[in-house]
Amino acid sequence: MKLHQLRALVAIHETGSLQDASNVLHLTQSALSRAIKEMENELGITLLVRSNKGMTLTEYGQRMLGHARQALESVRRARQEIEDMKGLVVSEITIGVTPVTAILQPLKDVLLEFQQAYPQASLRVLELRPAQLLQHLRDGLLDFAVTSQLPASTVGLDWQPLRQINGAVVVRKEHPLRNVRTLRLLQQSQWISVDPLADNQSQFNQLFEASALARPRKTLECTAMNLAIKLLIDSDAVMIMSEPALGHDLVGLSDMSKYLQQVDIQEPVPDYFINLVCVNRSYLTKTAGQLFIMLQRALQNA
Repeated sequence: MKLHQLRALVAIHETGSLQDASNVLHLTQSALSRAIKEMENELGITLLVRSNKGMTLTEYGQRMLGHARQALESVRRARQEIEDMKGLVVSEITIGVTPVTAILQPLKDVLLEFQQAYPQASLRVLELRPAQLLQHLRDGLLDFAVTSQLPASTVGLDWQPLRQINGAVVVRKEHPLRNVRTLRLLQQSQWISVDPLADNQSQFNQLFEASALARPRKTLECTAMNLAIKLLIDSDAVMIMSEPALGHDLVGLSDMSKYLQQVDIQEPVPDYFINLVCVNRSYLTKTAGQLFIMLQRALQNA
C-alpha cells in the first residue's frame, strides 16, 4: 500500500464522490480510481461501491479507513517533528478532554504555562465524551487525551493512570427525595445521563450494574453538560456527576452547590478515573510529548 492510495480512500469517503475527492486532492478522477483499484487488487477485497448516495465504503473499506487515517496522521506528525526540530514550522497539537477533566484546575494551569513556554505552538483542545475521545485517538485525530472513564478494552492505546475523583448522585435543592438513603428509592425517578445510554462503561450504567439494579426506565440522554445541569436544577431529575463539578461554575452559576445537593446513598457511587491516553508515546512530537509530561506531573500531584 502507498500513501497516495490511502489519501484517495480517505478523501473519497469524506467527500462521498470521486469528483469532489479529485478536487480536494488536485488529481484526476481516473488517477483516484486507479489508486483504489490497485489497493483492492493488492488486498483482494472491495473497498468502495457506488450507491444512490455516491461512493460508500464496504465493511472492508470501513475497517481500512481507520488504518489509513492513522498512517497518514503518523506521516504528518513525523514530517512536522522534523520540520519543528529544524525550526521551520509551527507545532500543531490537538488534545481531547471530557467535561469532567475540563474543569480540573491543574489542566487549566498547565495549558497556560505551556502557552507561555512554547508560544510557537498551535494548541487545540476538543471536549468530547469518553467513547468519542477513544475513537478520535484511534482515528489519529488527537495527539492524546485526558479522559475520565475506563474503557472495556485498552488494546492499541497507551494508558497513564493519574488519579481518581469521587462521583456523586445529585438532585436539586428541595428535591422530594433528597434525603433517601438507597438507590432503589431513586430508581423510578427521572434520570439524566450525560453519556450515551449504550456506553456500558459510563458512570451512570456502572452505578446501577454495581448495585444489581436495572437501569431506570425514565432516563434522558443529554450529552450537553450545561443543558443537563440546567434541566437538573429546574426539575425533579437525578444525575451522577463528579464531586468537583458541584463547586464549579458550569452554567454561569458561581457555585452549583447552592442549587444542587448530593444524595447520601448507601450504595457505592463509581469514581471517575483520570487518565492520559495516546496511541503510543513514542509517536508524539517533541512539543506534544512535553505537554504530555507537564500534564502528567500536574494531575498526579493535584
